[in-house]
Amino acid sequence: MMTLRIPRLALVISVAILSMALTPNAGLAVSAQAHTTASDPTHFIQTLAAKAIATLTDKSGTLNERESKFRYILHNEFAMKRIGRFVIGIHWRNMDRTQKNAYQKLFSQWILKTYSSLLGGYSGQKFEVTKTSEAGKGDIIVHSRIRETKNDQAIICNWRVRKHKGRFKIIDIYVEGISMAVTQRSQFAAIIKKQGVTGLLKRMEKRLQQLSSL
Repeated sequence: MMTLRIPRLALVISVAILSMALTPNAGLAVSAQAHTTASDPTHFIQTLAAKAIATLTDKSGTLNERESKFRYILHNEFAMKRIGRFVIGIHWRNMDRTQKNAYQKLFSQWILKTYSSLLGGYSGQKFEVTKTSEAGKGDIIVHSRIRETKNDQAIICNWRVRKHKGRFKIIDIYVEGISMAVTQRSQFAAIIKKQGVTGLLKRMEKRLQQLSSL
């Protein structure tokens, strides 16, 4: 039976964001150069780290409250509608308006809940941006790596960003060369092939219920 599982990529991505947030002096670097965020994709990613710092170091609230704040950060920094459209692929054109609205809402909730539910995935990894490079359609890839503290092994994690209404948004993440969006698109296509769009929406609803109960 095809299940809507949490991909390993989600854990690595969450660790990437969390390790950025917990890298020493990350917040200071962002504070000093925040004015360049709109034009510099590296500082955009660093600003994401600074926002996460404020959330993760705030011990005044409950874990659920921190998860809610973390989801808010991700909602603002990821181009959810654009990613959702790419992931559903050619099936979008055959969906009616009700299905499209339901899908976009479920997709956004599912991605945000998946990442925020993995707040405990950080275990001391170190994050560093190595360079940026241009990609198609005016996109920019921010190259980074995550180093384990127990050994010298590193995970390559690259962030594809695109400007939308004057500010950068994350539209894809590549972990060791594997695209989050392409991986999810393949999984959704397999479910739709067997159970149709209605079946996919039901799977997403069920997965959200499971994540909410964790």
